[in-house]
Amino acid sequence: MFTRKTIYAMLIMLSLLFSACQPAAFPDEPVILPTENPSKPYPVDGDEGKFIYGQDATVESLEVVLLESFPLQAQAEITGYFPNGCIELHEISVEQQEMNFILTITTRRPTGDMACTEALVPFEEVVALDIEGLVAGTYHVIAQDREVKFELVVDNVLQEQVNDMKFAFGSDAVLRSMSLNIMESFPVQVSVNLSGYLPNECVKIDQINVLKDGEIFTIRIITKRPTGDVSCTMAIVPFEETVALEVEGLLAGEYTVQCDDISDTFTFQQDNKVQ
Repeated sequence: MFTRKTIYAMLIMLSLLFSACQPAAFPDEPVILPTENPSKPYPVDGDEGKFIYGQDATVESLEVVLLESFPLQAQAEITGYFPNGCIELHEISVEQQEMNFILTITTRRPTGDMACTEALVPFEEVVALDIEGLVAGTYHVIAQDREVKFELVVDNVLQEQVNDMKFAFGSDAVLRSMSLNIMESFPVQVSVNLSGYLPNECVKIDQINVLKDGEIFTIRIITKRPTGDVSCTMAIVPFEETVALEVEGLLAGEYTVQCDDISDTFTFQQDNKVQ
């Protein structure tokens, strides 16, 4: 026969066996996995590989560095921070709009219930700017509310590329003013100051021709622009040019200088030649 103590012991063992067969109870809240790098927490609850994208970075400084090469190379150096440890950089895209380079910083953060540090996370990135083939001029780089500029003194094109480039020639310069300079010398020397503007950065002055017909000097400004798909700013470009007139040996009298719709005159009181 079983004693009372034996029966109690058997009941306890049966109770333990039944409890071991039951499924374990898990809390409703997701388990936060530990990580040694809190700025890159592990996704949990089946959300691995899923992100929410945005523009949550803050840019603190922006600089442009021109590398010593030709054609020149340019890099934009960006520093800033992310608002917490869950947000990280996804990509920095560059879009050129005429003379502007627009930098867009895209961030991402994992979806789901994440353990994130609330401390700001600094970042520093270097982005290459495609400036090969650009014409001379001043360019702007913009990232959020930061803007810097850099200047190309000459066209950023190799000489062999210039030789292969095709141009369309015309008279696209707009003359705003013209003035004559009479030098105090003998024979007298006369030069003409021309000022105006070109319609955009792609149009250049190729040459200035002076034709003489009797007592009239006619000045023609010949411009050129590259053909094909070339990126140009639409801002006007001012110019100033000085042209010397061939006046040595001219007889006494009045002479007219004309360029576009502007004209002026000068007079020799005596023959402009050495006796």
